Amino acid sequence: MKTATGPGSHSLELWTDHAVVPLGYAEGDGTVYLVARSRSAQWPVDVLRSGKARLRLPDRTIDGVPTLVTSAAERQRVLGLFRAKYGMEGFTRWYDQPARVLRISPAPPGPDSSAGGPAYYDWLRAEFDSVAGDYDRHITGNRMNLLLRNRSLAILGDRFADCPRLLEIGCGSGMETLPMLEQGHEVLAVDISGEMLATVRQKAGKAGLSERLSTRELAARDLPQLLADEGPGSFDGAYSTFGALNCEPDLSGIPAPLAGLLGPSRPFLAGIYNRWCLFELGGYALTLQARRAFGRRRNPVPVGASRFCIDVYAHSVSDFDRVFRPCFRRERIEGVPVLLPPSDLVRYADRFAQHFDRLAAWDAAAGRRWPFNRLGDHFLVTYARGP
Repeated sequence: MKTATGPGSHSLELWTDHAVVPLGYAEGDGTVYLVARSRSAQWPVDVLRSGKARLRLPDRTIDGVPTLVTSAAERQRVLGLFRAKYGMEGFTRWYDQPARVLRISPAPPGPDSSAGGPAYYDWLRAEFDSVAGDYDRHITGNRMNLLLRNRSLAILGDRFADCPRLLEIGCGSGMETLPMLEQGHEVLAVDISGEMLATVRQKAGKAGLSERLSTRELAARDLPQLLADEGPGSFDGAYSTFGALNCEPDLSGIPAPLAGLLGPSRPFLAGIYNRWCLFELGGYALTLQARRAFGRRRNPVPVGASRFCIDVYAHSVSDFDRVFRPCFRRERIEGVPVLLPPSDLVRYADRFAQHFDRLAAWDAAAGRRWPFNRLGDHFLVTYARGP
């Protein structure tokens, strides 16, 4: 196996369930540090998902616990260790501007995170903490990501107009939070990432909207705790789009407490990563990339079969309905986008930039009609409380 991390004693072998990966490394205070140059690399996901890492160094073997380095100060300190070890030329070639920095602590492996245990949520929290400062650029710098947000905001502005107090599940950096605050709503924004919540509070403060915003650090699965704290019928509407619900291994415990938090007939909007994406099915089939064409059929969707660098769970409309219909009645479904490409294939949309608004309007019209409303990259489904 070829390695680009340096020869001999300068590298180690990382053993995962799928491969043996040669990597450069640095050490400090009894901890081993690893750098991933690409967010699409498989090995960080393998070790972070499992909550364990086996390293074969030149002089010993280590079984340790992997965690992400999220602090900017610690990242710089660790990168300084790599710079000192590999020299400026080697550092610039292999480790400058890394996608992830991992620490491997010499301790017994933690709980398996693959089934949604505590280590899984620790991993999610660290991943979103690490990208909070750059998350807005990720959205606004990609016309397809921005299209997703514009579609969800259009529904929120219409269906939620008479909903004074809202619950946002998985607020991210506040791309929907701030517009809803500006429209006069009160919003309780919950997110698994404390750094994301800090970003939202900072943005609301700058906009003079802090008095209408409250935040709590919670995952979507923690809604029973929120119901116990807030009480039944505390919110006039709720929404969770393009994030939190797609990271939950098991949705079955969410509808009942969510319904409890809402008043009678109050709306809930969900933006869900779809199992069946027309653009991928057609495009990848034509280029004979079956793994990508049908990559969403397996949960969690494997890194390399999706554009995400963490575990995500795809759902069909019927599967999602099956979970939520005991507590909610469905009002509408919209596929988004359907005719246009997903965000990781935005280069195809960029070729038609001068006609993009017209294409987006055609896509929106198609996305509201059967069967295209079930074949988008995501689907937006609006429910009202009540079976």
